Amino acid sequence: MSGPIQLTDAAKYYQQEPQQVSAFEWLQQQQTAETMAEFAEKYRATPPAPPKPEPQPGYITADLMQGITGHPAKSFDAAFCNDFNDMLESTGFDQHLDAMQMLTANLCHESCGFIYMKEIDSGEYLNGRGDLGNIYPGDGPKFRGCGPLQVTGRSNHQASADWLRDHRGIDDGKIMDVGTDYSADHYAFSIAIPWLLNNDLLNVCLKQGFEACCVRINGGYNGYEDRCVWYSKCKQVMT
Repeated sequence: MSGPIQLTDAAKYYQQEPQQVSAFEWLQQQQTAETMAEFAEKYRATPPAPPKPEPQPGYITADLMQGITGHPAKSFDAAFCNDFNDMLESTGFDQHLDAMQMLTANLCHESCGFIYMKEIDSGEYLNGRGDLGNIYPGDGPKFRGCGPLQVTGRSNHQASADWLRDHRGIDDGKIMDVGTDYSADHYAFSIAIPWLLNNDLLNVCLKQGFEACCVRINGGYNGYEDRCVWYSKCKQVMT
C-alpha cells in the first residue's frame, strides 16, 4: 500500500482519469457541508498581491549630492533623488558617466548647487518672447526658469506637460495653470526631460564634449568658468 498523499499534489496531477475522479468523489462524500463551504471560499478567494519589490536606488543619492555640493545629505530627500534619477534614466544619461558629469555640472551652475530651483528673477523680461511661446500677458513670470535646468517659456512647459501625460500618465493641469511656482516644487527634474531629448543633449555631450554641452544649455558662454569648476568637482566625486 502506498503512503499518504498530499491533496495539493493530487490536484496538481489531476487529469480526470477514472480512478482519480472516483477518489475525489469518495473524498468529497466524507466531508461535511460546512467543511466544503469553507474549502470553496478559500479555494476561490482572490490570491494575495505579490509583495512589491524594494525600490532600487539609482545613481543619484543624498550622500553623492553632499559630496558634490557640500550641502548636508539631509537637504536632498527621496523625492529629489528619485526625480533626478528618473530624468537621467529617461534620457539615457545614466548609462554614460562622462555625460552625467557634464550635465550635473551645468545643473549645479544654473541652480547654485541646487539651492535655487526656480529662476530668482521675476521673469518680466521674458514677456512677449514669441520664440519661447510666451504669447499671453504674464507668461514671462509664469514660465520663468524652472528646475535646475531652468526650463523656460510656455512652449517648453507645454512640452513637459505633454510628455508627463503621455509617458508617465500624469495629467497635471497645474503645470500650465500655475507654471514655474508649482512645477519647480513637483517636477524640478522631470520637467527637463523633453528639452534634453529634443535638444539631443546626450549625443552633444558624447560627441562634442563639455564645452558644446554648456553652449547648448546656455546658448553661449555665460558662466563658463563656474561651469568648469563644477565639472571638475563632478569628475572628482562622480566615479
